[in-house]
Amino acid sequence: MKSERIIEAALFSAAKPVTVTELQQASGLDARTVRSALKKLMDEYNEGDRAIEVAKMGPRYAFQVKKEYAAPAAPLAALKVPRDVLKTASLIAYYQPVLQSKMYDLVGAKIYDHVKILDDLGLVKTKPKRKSFELTTTKRFIETFGIDARSRQDVKSWLEEELSKMSGKKVR
Repeated sequence: MKSERIIEAALFSAAKPVTVTELQQASGLDARTVRSALKKLMDEYNEGDRAIEVAKMGPRYAFQVKKEYAAPAAPLAALKVPRDVLKTASLIAYYQPVLQSKMYDLVGAKIYDHVKILDDLGLVKTKPKRKSFELTTTKRFIETFGIDARSRQDVKSWLEEELSKMSGKKVR
């Protein structure tokens, strides 16, 4: 069997983005072979005329729908985040780590409901701090939205794109 087909099958079967080490363990291949197979797959999927690509998210890899095909696939996507909650998620990502009390100043009383929704979805983590909670995004946030939440510019660009998709207009 070709190593890239073994890694392709492992990536397809994974329910989440996976590391080279996890691919090694699943496939029985050495790290160098796994990395080589990932490179070949990335070239094959990302440069070909396909709706799917192999994405690198930090140290992890996963199949995902290319941006230009995301809209037609969206109705079948499992995670639905209401627009106002999405805005709150982006603010948390932008300012993280941020206290919930500080977010109250930006969002208002609805912050409590929004944080509950985001926590239930596994997109933000809450940690008691002083008389409030410290809010940060989770690995699932990055996996779900495909952005590096540590980069404020990436978060800003992502939010603009998401909101323009929702409203059908360009957002500034």
